[in-house]
Amino acid sequence: MREQGKAPSDTMTRLAICAVVAAAAVYAGEKLCEGKHWPLWEKYGPWILENKVQAIAVLAAALYGVSLALWPEEKRPEVVEGFEACA
Repeated sequence: MREQGKAPSDTMTRLAICAVVAAAAVYAGEKLCEGKHWPLWEKYGPWILENKVQAIAVLAAALYGVSLALWPEEKRPEVVEGFEACA
């Protein structure tokens, strides 16, 4: 039996956390920025309000990339049946 380099649950947990943070940021941004005349909100706010799912997906992908840059996944030695990795 072959062990994968990383557990799929670790990757899914990281992605789920990024998606939750992205959703919270989009909804918080909507509540905090609506009615204010900030240049970035005036430019991108209408698109965010019309396309919340896409905005959450884009932000989650960006957060996932940043999380991988800041905290890279640890590399585990590959295990082949009958052999042990050398240290």
